[in-house]
Amino acid sequence: MRAKQQKPKPKQNDRPKRSSVQASEPPRPSRPVVPSGYGFPTSSEGLLDWSWASERLTNSHNYMIVTVRPDGRPHAMGMHGIWCADAYYFSTDVTSRKAKNLEQNRNCIVITEKLDEVVIVEGVAEEISFDDAPEELSMSSKTKYGWPMEPHKGGALYRVTPRVVFAFPLEQIATAVTRWKFE
Repeated sequence: MRAKQQKPKPKQNDRPKRSSVQASEPPRPSRPVVPSGYGFPTSSEGLLDWSWASERLTNSHNYMIVTVRPDGRPHAMGMHGIWCADAYYFSTDVTSRKAKNLEQNRNCIVITEKLDEVVIVEGVAEEISFDDAPEELSMSSKTKYGWPMEPHKGGALYRVTPRVVFAFPLEQIATAVTRWKFE
């Protein structure tokens, strides 16, 4: 295990907000705010259920994570991870670019692999101990990828807690564009 570095305390608005209601009930769907010229619907008819997004987040084999470099430039990287208990978990080496970026700015985006049914998670990442991870996390990784998610030298485990999630299903783009807020 590496020695814990002293990290600056995140600003209050960087902390993920989770209510007890969200822990037991799925987030409510709504429409994303987009320019009227896009032609997306504004009524609630056709909104997707949270289970639609959760299923795609769970079943995606590959993900893209977008973080922000200290100089403000974006950084995108493909990776493996596990969607579990309404959060995204991944491990990475502490010297990786994404780990360095998240040390400075915990805001990030996680995107599923199938762009015709894309789910986009805007969230806040925090490094957690493996002891604080859901019990099923390691077995889910072993089932999905063939190896358990467990502590390793130089590695860190992150949990991305969603603030807002978007779905843009291509075949239903005219009716089903959906946003779920977690705040």
